[in-house]
Amino acid sequence: MEKPIISTTISGLFIKHEPWQKAHILWFEERELELKDQNKNLSAIEDWKKLLQNDPKREEKEFFRFVDIIMKELHPDLSDEERTKKARETYFDSVVSYIELYPEVINNEVIDYFLSIKNKFKLALVTTNTEEALGKILEIANIKDLFDIIEYSFPEEKDNKELVFSRFIEKHSKPVIYLGGGREASYDFCKQHSIKAIFANLENDLPIEDVENINSLEELREKINMIN
Repeated sequence: MEKPIISTTISGLFIKHEPWQKAHILWFEERELELKDQNKNLSAIEDWKKLLQNDPKREEKEFFRFVDIIMKELHPDLSDEERTKKARETYFDSVVSYIELYPEVINNEVIDYFLSIKNKFKLALVTTNTEEALGKILEIANIKDLFDIIEYSFPEEKDNKELVFSRFIEKHSKPVIYLGGGREASYDFCKQHSIKAIFANLENDLPIEDVENINSLEELREKINMIN
């Protein structure tokens, strides 16, 4: 009999969300220096800073709009796909570097728990990290063998969790549950496809409206123990 599939995120569950948050800000700071060096237009950077200060949640949803504007300014001769790939490569380099510098962001207790349930469930990772970046992250966190299934984002794609999730379902069917982080679009996708979803809010962020929220590993254990 096939083991049921639990699908998960990596950011906010197995590794704190911090490396991705810090890399996001670092990416814009580095591009600002590039724009200044080339005497290019800084208006997109200024608009991004205002939105980040006034409405961080909205900024998180719209950041790739600013990325596109900045990359067109820096690399007008590249195609859209080439610009996207280049932007994501530099971003993920920052994520990997941050985890290497601050290994305490790795949630080892959570990892140990999921290792303990592999005999009962197939563990799937659905992520917008690229294959290359993810390989480095899994190596650093020592979890290369944790997941039975991995669906990642292609380098030329935008940061689109729904697209990755759709590919996952086409290949493997629906999971019995999705354990996600703070990305609201993931839960909208799960609602549309009748997938049970839980916000693994281990960092005690604000709850997401109409999404089941858990705040500890113990609560997570209880939810998984209820799966038939």
